[in-house]
Amino acid sequence: MNHFFSQLVADKKIKRQIKLLQAIYEANYPITLDEIADDFGTSKRTLFRDMKDLEHVLPEDNIVEFSTVSGYTINHAHLIEDLVAQVSEQSPLYTIVNNVYEEIFLTIDEWADDLFLSTSTLYRYLGYLKKVLKEFKLDLTLTPVAIVGEEVNIRHFYFHFFYNTNDISSMNRPTEKHQKIFRESYRFFSEVTNHRVATLHRSSLYWIMVTTKRLEQGHTITLDSSLKSIVRHLRAYEFTPQFGPIYFPDIEKQYVTEDEILYATLLTLDNYVYEKGELYETEDLLDKENLEVIHRFLVRAFAALEKELPEKETLSLYVLYLRNLFFLTKLTPLFQKNSMEVNKLIKHRHPVIYMKWLEILNDDPIKKKFGIEYAEDVAINLAMFTYFSQHGKSDKKKHVLFTFDGKKAYTNYLEILVNSFVNQNVKVTFLVNQHITSKIIEDLDVDIVIYNYKEDSEKLDCVKYRTERMPTEHDWERINNLIFDEQ
Repeated sequence: MNHFFSQLVADKKIKRQIKLLQAIYEANYPITLDEIADDFGTSKRTLFRDMKDLEHVLPEDNIVEFSTVSGYTINHAHLIEDLVAQVSEQSPLYTIVNNVYEEIFLTIDEWADDLFLSTSTLYRYLGYLKKVLKEFKLDLTLTPVAIVGEEVNIRHFYFHFFYNTNDISSMNRPTEKHQKIFRESYRFFSEVTNHRVATLHRSSLYWIMVTTKRLEQGHTITLDSSLKSIVRHLRAYEFTPQFGPIYFPDIEKQYVTEDEILYATLLTLDNYVYEKGELYETEDLLDKENLEVIHRFLVRAFAALEKELPEKETLSLYVLYLRNLFFLTKLTPLFQKNSMEVNKLIKHRHPVIYMKWLEILNDDPIKKKFGIEYAEDVAINLAMFTYFSQHGKSDKKKHVLFTFDGKKAYTNYLEILVNSFVNQNVKVTFLVNQHITSKIIEDLDVDIVIYNYKEDSEKLDCVKYRTERMPTEHDWERINNLIFDEQ
């Protein structure tokens, strides 16, 4: 279960139901409540009541199948992430956050009445929410219940809340309006810069959704003067006046300030996909002083790693990431963070290279100079870039289109996993910067589409398969079976 989402599930009963679903899903055989009760240290009667409640939360037929002889199984046409999200949405905190986002502010007593909870229970639940908000440098007021703090951190929290929970929820998801803003903005920057940078389509949509919502409510960003001064020296700055009407088509002019336009422009750095083989004019990326800090850090780092400094086209991946980190940290250090799941995965699979990068980072002046608060997360990304640059891309030979979603270096890492796990006698395309349509499938002559997020708005004229957000060995096996069947 997504760690961020699980923190908002304060109700013990819902947590137990989620754990029950996961136990059934992960079993390789029909499992009985007696077996689960023994593992959980819970009575069979309690678990039976939970199963009855789940029948109402998951009304679709044949999701959980029961045999009086053998036990419970879950139809694996459904992903466990989807099922968990449907159950988790029953959490009172999920309802409260959604309503506060819509600026529906109620008192403790009013929320207790609406949610059929005692005030003491509600206070306890809100304590969980306070802990989550603290991680985002925010606080919770109780008279009425509201999220308070710097606007840039409030937007960051809402982005993560919806981005991490809304593959299932029908509430507060990007609309066609947000899709249009993304398409127009992407086209504009591609034309004025004459460079088609790969951008995470889905992540961008959630940033657009949250940004426009907050502006519609009258909440504006104020940027640090030093950040604005640096951005004004970049070549792209001359195009910002034209960008405003495209990104904020329905926002009152008084709210479309220079700060908001620069903020929206800087958000593109959070959705950046780092592509090996691209060469950049580094003098246009950052001022000389901070570029020198980056280069000295990388020279020292690769010496400590006992590796040769990569060639220019590979080194630019590291430079771009650190440049983007510099700018985004000026907005808020929260941009340095990865999901707990990504950190845990890389620490488990590549502990040596991760620990080396962490040691290097903690001993280097760049940590203080760039305001790196979350060194572990930055080290994780540097480890993933190292893995990506070392292993490179294999020769691509039948056509499988991968459209994976993931932040920072995680898409690079997934691309390497594709080449590690997938049958090599195929042509592979990795496409992330647009909504996949039947026309794209036809134009690229694609046989199979693989994706790791919910997508049901378009019927594709080919075989498609959705993996877990973090593809499992079962997913890779299934993908290879699909490829084999198609060959």
